[in-house]
Amino acid sequence: MLAKERRLYILSRLNSQPTVRISDLCRELNVSRSTVQRDLAHLEKEGHIIRERGGAVKVGIEEIISDLTERPVLEKLNVNLEAKKSIASEAAKEIVDGDLVFMDAGTTALQIIPYLYNKKIKIVTYSYLLVSKLNNSDIDVYMLGGKYNQKHEICYGATTINNLNEFRFDKAIITAIGVDLQLNEAYTSEVDVGGIKKVAMSRSQRNILLLDDSKFNVTGLCKFADLEDFDAIYVNSKPKKAKKLKNIIVTEGEK
Repeated sequence: MLAKERRLYILSRLNSQPTVRISDLCRELNVSRSTVQRDLAHLEKEGHIIRERGGAVKVGIEEIISDLTERPVLEKLNVNLEAKKSIASEAAKEIVDGDLVFMDAGTTALQIIPYLYNKKIKIVTYSYLLVSKLNNSDIDVYMLGGKYNQKHEICYGATTINNLNEFRFDKAIITAIGVDLQLNEAYTSEVDVGGIKKVAMSRSQRNILLLDDSKFNVTGLCKFADLEDFDAIYVNSKPKKAKKLKNIIVTEGEK
């Protein structure tokens, strides 16, 4: 369990009762006393709790929950926009006439669309927002079915996965909420979305990750891939203190 998940669990317990004992948390989380004490120290430093002998009392829960969940997609469209455009313009060169392309629902993937208008390709996606950006193009688009999520403007669930398994992609354009550059892992904030990414990658001949530098060393609820699983990782700046990866392509700055 990730540290943020443990801390969310602790705050959730304090949300339902005013105090919590360290011994109870050790048993419930199956971790050592020192691990729980470090988590409590972190939460107290952030102003969420007050530590007391043998346990802690509640102050608040809202901020750490927001750290573990992803903002609505429309709120993220203009975040790090220039970096996303730089990444998208280079990654778009991977896509050639005749390709069947899986397009992920991240906002960096949206920035590729203007570079695809004149290409004779087919796109499969679960993103309603991405489909709306293709309204004025001649690209054939296949929208995956499933349960609609208004926050992220996507479809997800068993139906989505079943539809996805019907395709065999030439390229899969993937995004992530963050990556751990020491563990070389890519994350998403939703388990169901992670499942979609995994299946899409398994059905693709070439997997491409788009990653602006705000996502470096940011973890999420669900790991969906190792960074070595990607054939190419497009970034706008060179990651520092990262294990060597031969598949990283820097689109601007130091290369």
